[in-house]
Amino acid sequence: MTRRTLVLCASAVMTPPARGADERSVTDCRGRRVRVGFARRIACAGGTITETLYALGAQGRVVAVDVTSTWPPEALRDRKSLGYMRTLSAEGILSLRPDLVLAMNDAGPPAALDQLMAAAVPIVFVDATPSPDAILARTRFLADVVDLPAAGARLGESIERGFATLRQWRLDHAGGARKVLFVMRMQNGRPLAAGSGTAAASIIGLAGHANAASGMQGYKILNDEAVVALAPDVILLMDQDAAAIRPALLASPAFALTPAGRRRAIVSMEGERMLGFGPRTPGAALDLARMIDMAGKTI
Repeated sequence: MTRRTLVLCASAVMTPPARGADERSVTDCRGRRVRVGFARRIACAGGTITETLYALGAQGRVVAVDVTSTWPPEALRDRKSLGYMRTLSAEGILSLRPDLVLAMNDAGPPAALDQLMAAAVPIVFVDATPSPDAILARTRFLADVVDLPAAGARLGESIERGFATLRQWRLDHAGGARKVLFVMRMQNGRPLAAGSGTAAASIIGLAGHANAASGMQGYKILNDEAVVALAPDVILLMDQDAAAIRPALLASPAFALTPAGRRRAIVSMEGERMLGFGPRTPGAALDLARMIDMAGKTI
């Protein structure tokens, strides 16, 4: 589909905005001023966006989500699928007749996003920074986009209470930080691990523990010498991949030489809850703090 065809297609299927609502606009995380009106058919590319809109009470206006939208479960079950947020199809999205597309800023591929930006359907990019301040800012921003400021204020207050509970737990358990290595997957028998600048590193820090691979940037494949040198106390996995990764780690001679290997200290959590940095993050970080604390103790 050509860019001109996309524009014509999008122009033909846009839902007319409510009277006067077409004057509503927001500035997204890329600095683009986007007229959003009062969207009734929203496509969400990113589980964090979906989770937040549902928490705001805007679920009735969501018509499509991507496969990272695992919470609440009915979102993925009951809404049309956009596929994976990093392999979006502009033609597929526009065929669902959205009047607004909300996409995390790390969605892709770039060519599909360029096509969507050239179409008549507004697309708004949402900051993907994995931090507590960014969660609160995203919540306020999305509440503004869907014109639910009161719901946004209530949700923000709930999130802040969750972070206060987390801070208190950390104060009560100070001094027990563990070295945690997040493994995304195994490649040719070697772990692909998270270094600095990743959501995994952020959630480990938020839980009050230390990223064992903080000396490297992004995701890297580790050889046996690196695994031994990092000496993690605990290995962290996503639930959806744990069944495949755990046996591979336990069979690894290098892993056996680490404190985590000697204790068989491997914990896991559902991926989007752990790495999405949305409204559930305070509770996820608290649960993770407890799990890591228990797994890192000598048995």
